[in-house]
Amino acid sequence: MSTAPAISICIPAYDMGGAGGEYLGYSLERLTRQGFTDFEVVVSDQSDGSGVAETCAAYADRLTIRRVAYTEGKRQASANSNNAMRHANGRILKILFQDDFLCDDSALQQVFDAFQEPGCKWALMGSAVTRDCETLERPMVPRWHDRIRWGFNTISSPSVLALEARHDLWFDENLQWLMDGDMYQSCHQAFGDPVILPDTLVANRIHEGQVSAGVSRKLRRQEVVYTARKGGLTRAKGDLRAFLYQYLKALG
Repeated sequence: MSTAPAISICIPAYDMGGAGGEYLGYSLERLTRQGFTDFEVVVSDQSDGSGVAETCAAYADRLTIRRVAYTEGKRQASANSNNAMRHANGRILKILFQDDFLCDDSALQQVFDAFQEPGCKWALMGSAVTRDCETLERPMVPRWHDRIRWGFNTISSPSVLALEARHDLWFDENLQWLMDGDMYQSCHQAFGDPVILPDTLVANRIHEGQVSAGVSRKLRRQEVVYTARKGGLTRAKGDLRAFLYQYLKALG
């Protein structure tokens, strides 16, 4: 009988204008350097081309990696991330977008150690941004606050998220721009405050093809209204103000 890995690295992948295989390859290469090795990689692939599949095959002898073709779902990150999580076997789920990477070789060890502590159900990792995969800029220690669902993101991308596998929490597939804040809000409601790993462990790659660069004002308005209808406007300090700010900003 096979033993479930401690951690599943859940990677939603797609063509990314032809660069998907290259970005994924760099991320997988960095995973081979991790000191902690009890993990699997699950790649949910929404590509139309073969780049992602070829990259996964190239690392099959160096990583425990499983590619799952996923062309029937919504072509967006929230649905693709959910599919990766559904196919994961690990006791801890670690989200990692294909153009991001773990920039510290102790990252998975730190994640594993955090979940050994009683009460740890979800954890957030320190991050930075990079343009060249070498220079790390704007280091960021995740900070929770009650306006996170409105897009005031003091946590960073979903690549900093790890959570216990035995849960019923999923990215909302009606969201793209606010998918991360909504997920953080759901985790907080279910589990309470996150464990914060303050070291810079994740590098978020900045490039022209990233999804956030193409978010329209119309989409922002739609998602702000959807978020208000989904969770209501609470009595938390600044909640109404946050909604109005983001909605009016999206009007231009």
